Amino acid sequence: MTAGTVPIISIVIPALEVDRELRRCIDSVRMLCPDASRCEVVLVVPERCARDARSSFPDEVVIRERFSSIYGAMNDGVARSKGQYVYFLGKDDIVLPGLVSALTILSNQSPSVVFGDVYWGDRGIHSGKPSKLKIIGKNLCHQGIIYSRETILKYGPYIRRMKVQADQLVNTRILWDREGDNNFVYLDKPLAWYSGAGYSSSVRDPLFWRLHPLILEKYVGAWAA
Repeated sequence: MTAGTVPIISIVIPALEVDRELRRCIDSVRMLCPDASRCEVVLVVPERCARDARSSFPDEVVIRERFSSIYGAMNDGVARSKGQYVYFLGKDDIVLPGLVSALTILSNQSPSVVFGDVYWGDRGIHSGKPSKLKIIGKNLCHQGIIYSRETILKYGPYIRRMKVQADQLVNTRILWDREGDNNFVYLDKPLAWYSGAGYSSSVRDPLFWRLHPLILEKYVGAWAA
């Protein structure tokens, strides 16, 4: 990437290991968007993996996580990335051709958020169509959401003490912002393949659910709480 170039999108990938899964994920990105001046890849890894990551991926941005949590790593990735838009992936995800369509939307329409579908394991396509009612009880897959930098900075950062649903809080704030002028676009194509067997699928977030009634009361209304 040349000095002064602002990528269209920064793809932030927190990873605890530098392995074949991470290579597969990054290769899938680069097959669809080989130009780093358009698609910046930011790897957020523990200090013990930083040297290996830089050696294995010399053309990507590699940073060391400051806090050992998934949301801490995502916050670090946002802070160090440069793209107009931010997209979060796990190292076991695979980007699909829907990303190319999303890049066209980002360039031509400048939306606040693009919501897309996700191909979920062997179950097929999982809809990512945004719904204010759905977000009350169930989150949207982050593999199907691309945020403008202004949006993620306005409604973030992610709460590091939450295990797996800090992004549901951010998405709730976005979808239920009555005073915002958010411009959402729904793309009915899968942006990525998600295994459905990752950490977020098997771990409960006790802090989120303990605060959930207060979150709903503040951002949705007392009727929802």
